[in-house]
Amino acid sequence: MECEFCKNKLSTISSLNYHKKTNKKCLEIRNDINNTLNSCEFCDKLFSNQTLKIHLKSCKSKKLNKEKEKDNIIQEKDNIIEELKNEILDLKNKIFKLETENNIYIKDHELVKTIATQPKINNNNKIKVINNFFDNPTRIKQIVEEKLTQNHIVDGQKGVAQFAYDTLLKDDDGNINYFCTDPSRSIFKFQNNYGNIEKDIKAVRLTNLLLDAGIKNKACTVAPNLWTKKDGSIDNDKFQLFNPSANEIIMMQSDNSIFRNELACLTST
Repeated sequence: MECEFCKNKLSTISSLNYHKKTNKKCLEIRNDINNTLNSCEFCDKLFSNQTLKIHLKSCKSKKLNKEKEKDNIIQEKDNIIEELKNEILDLKNKIFKLETENNIYIKDHELVKTIATQPKINNNNKIKVINNFFDNPTRIKQIVEEKLTQNHIVDGQKGVAQFAYDTLLKDDDGNINYFCTDPSRSIFKFQNNYGNIEKDIKAVRLTNLLLDAGIKNKACTVAPNLWTKKDGSIDNDKFQLFNPSANEIIMMQSDNSIFRNELACLTST
C-alpha cells in the first residue's frame, strides 16, 4: 500500500496509518498540504493537534526542561541568599569600622580635654607642654642613669613600663602626657610642643627613646649584681630567677610586647 503523501509503500493498512502519523518526512509533506501539523516546543517533533496533546504528556524533553527550570530557580534563590549574606557581612564590617572610628574620636576628644587642663606656658605664641620627654633625650639619659633601679630590672619589661610611667610620662604635679587610646592595637598618643596630638603605635618611639638613653646598657650593668656572690662566684638559683627579666629588657628592640601591654594598663584613658 502506498502513502498518498510521500509515496512510500507499506505492507498493511495499519502500518500505513502508523507511518502517516509518525514519519517526519510524511508529516512535513502533510503539513505543507493542509497546514494542520504543529511542532513540539520541547523536542521539535511534528504532530497533529490531537497527537501533540498526547505527546506533551510524555515528552521527555519537556520533563527535562521543567527539571532544568526548577534547578535554575533553586540556583537563583541560592545566589540571592548568598548576595544578601555578603551584603549583611559588608554592612556589619562598615558598622564596626564606624564604631571603631567613633570610639577613637571620642578618646581623642577626651585626651585633648585632659591635656588641656594641664599646665602650659606660652612662648612666642606657641603652646609648650611641660615635660615633653620626646624633645629632651639628654634629660632622659640622666633619668635612666639616676632612677632606673634593681627593682625595675627584676620586673623586666613591666618594671621598665612602671619606671617610664613614674619618671618620664608625668610632670612634677602628676599630670600625664602619654595615653593609651586603643589597648587592643597598642596605640598611644601624646601632645607635642605645639598642642598637636601625635601617635606612638606599639610604643615604638618611647621604646627607642629608652634604648637610646642606655636602658639596655644599664640592665647589663646592674643585672649581674643580682646573682653575683660577694666572692665573685655565680649563684645559679638567682641567675635562673633574674636573668630572664634582664633579657626581656635587653631584647626590647625586637620585642617590646610586655612593655607596651603594661604601659597600656597604666595609661589607658
